[in-house]
Amino acid sequence: MNGAKRKIAEAPSVFGLMEALPDAVIGFDRGFRVFFANSAAQQFFCLSEKQLLSGSMTALLGEKQAVFEAVETAARKNQTVTLHDAAIGGKMITSVVVATVETDAWYMMVIRQQPVQPASEWNEKTKYSLKSTQMLAQMLAHEVKNPLAGIRGAAQLLEKSKVSAEDKELVNLIGRETQRIQGLVDKFNVFYDVPQSQYKPVNLNEVATHVTKIAQAEFGPDIKFVEQFDPSLPEVRGHFDHLVQAKLNLVKNAAEAFGGRQGKITVRTYYDNAAAFHPERPEKLPLCVEIEDDGQGIAPEAVNRIFQPYFTTKASGQGLGLPIVSKIVDDHGGTLNVSSKPGKTVFKISLPIQGVNK
Repeated sequence: MNGAKRKIAEAPSVFGLMEALPDAVIGFDRGFRVFFANSAAQQFFCLSEKQLLSGSMTALLGEKQAVFEAVETAARKNQTVTLHDAAIGGKMITSVVVATVETDAWYMMVIRQQPVQPASEWNEKTKYSLKSTQMLAQMLAHEVKNPLAGIRGAAQLLEKSKVSAEDKELVNLIGRETQRIQGLVDKFNVFYDVPQSQYKPVNLNEVATHVTKIAQAEFGPDIKFVEQFDPSLPEVRGHFDHLVQAKLNLVKNAAEAFGGRQGKITVRTYYDNAAAFHPERPEKLPLCVEIEDDGQGIAPEAVNRIFQPYFTTKASGQGLGLPIVSKIVDDHGGTLNVSSKPGKTVFKISLPIQGVNK
């Protein structure tokens, strides 16, 4: 470590250059102790310089991760190792280069992060996917509704006629199955547009309280629910039941991800002053609802796909929960974003105070 610090003192221009780089740069010695971290590295790991310099590469990366194996290989073989399309702490990176700066003395890791897809672009892609699903749902409902009503009516007539007990059982079966099919068709109604006349002033805290009560009753004591509400939050113009459904889907999604293990889900509401007064953002979306859990997180390769209809990571999932949330939020003129890493996943809904910006 002392030798590494001496190198910094001897070559300040080199480390000054690394400090100015937009890529995250970490300097470490043969014992994997960190002795240098530029500003980009501090932002990438969300740690201060003091926190980084008091730690080790093992703690920073996790010793069983592919990136740490690259660090070990570079140190052991005194050679440069490059990884592409890897992940560090749940964040996808374009590449990471671990290079030997001085044999058996110190090493440098350079992280190039993937550019973040703008929220507007992500939302537009999600809307496009949902539009096709909405059209499919409407076609299915239209094509099934009329023949289904005919079958159900015929079954009711047969039930009233003189039929044997054995035939009556079959008639009852027809009735039950038509009801089941009707229920399946009704599930697609969530993709329909709700008339603006049904939108009323809604208190987001009341919505969130209703959601946590339902979730507590369903998931029991294994999951701790924490409410952090801004009592002065103004109302949003919206559809109470649909907003409940959106937030309940997010809470259930978080709860089911625990897989029966204990966990904590925080439901938070607040007024985002930065969003309300940002001069470069014409859309004012200051009313925020966050659903945060301390579970294992979402796999980096799945984060950009979870709002696509029918994409699911669950064995019994249908892949409609999050697309439904996305559509409801969009119908209310808002945006939906997610950030995830092991131990912390946050879904954030941002909504306008008045009106619905379509």
